Amino acid sequence: MAPIAETDFEVWGDPVEHSLSPALHRAAYAAMDLPWTYRYREVTQELITPAWVGVGAHLGGISLTMPLKERVLDIIAPRDSIVDHLNAANTVYRSGQTRVLSNTDAFGVEKALERFDIQAERAWILGAGATARSVGYALWKRGATSVTIFARGLERAERSAYFLRECGLSTQVQHFSELDNVMPPELVASTLPGGQENLPGMPDIVIESAALFDVAYSPWPSHYAREWESSPQPVVSGLWMLAYQALAQIRLFVHNDPTLPLPEEEKVFAAMLGAVGLSPE
Repeated sequence: MAPIAETDFEVWGDPVEHSLSPALHRAAYAAMDLPWTYRYREVTQELITPAWVGVGAHLGGISLTMPLKERVLDIIAPRDSIVDHLNAANTVYRSGQTRVLSNTDAFGVEKALERFDIQAERAWILGAGATARSVGYALWKRGATSVTIFARGLERAERSAYFLRECGLSTQVQHFSELDNVMPPELVASTLPGGQENLPGMPDIVIESAALFDVAYSPWPSHYAREWESSPQPVVSGLWMLAYQALAQIRLFVHNDPTLPLPEEEKVFAAMLGAVGLSPE
């Protein structure tokens, strides 16, 4: 491995102080004996352009959280194809002298579900933003044939459905009020923010028959994880998605390739999991 010359990395978002990305990245860099830094930086949608103009040559890469995953598309043109599939980016990395957009969220979802051996031909996605598209894309890659997006704002949901349909995934849109009127899925994937109040209640038959993947991880157990406490079905925390998407980001920062494993990756990933309280076993 030939480390890139740039040694500083950041996570941008608003708010961002709660981010666990610094813990994940710093643990990985330490495990690889790389003298790299990783800091958080509060950047709003309104200030992302001047923040980007002020980026120095020392900055090797950026992780992007909400609400910047779509806004960044307006200011950086070079991008991996997955960004166009999802209309969102969560990573800026260097390829030579060019800064390029990518998205590792779908990889994070795919690997989290794979770890817990969860597959579903039919799935529900709660929420309609960039993360919902990443979840849908990952489900499609894992063999899903049909998803239903549930949301309050149907116009926004239809925009996300458009991108998933373009991938070849049959996608329907329903209001939260229709949860009782749609055929139960094999998986419920919630992309709703952790700690949000007035979340829609889940029908008992769905809790009993469907696995749960909840992007939320703080606080944990989440609202839906508590609803699933008596269910025989598996529950997967979004913390696994976060860890795996960070792993793909670090592969991009090191190799410019999210599919190329890091040197001694098993050891590196174990360090990352330990940094956020997950067990590698």
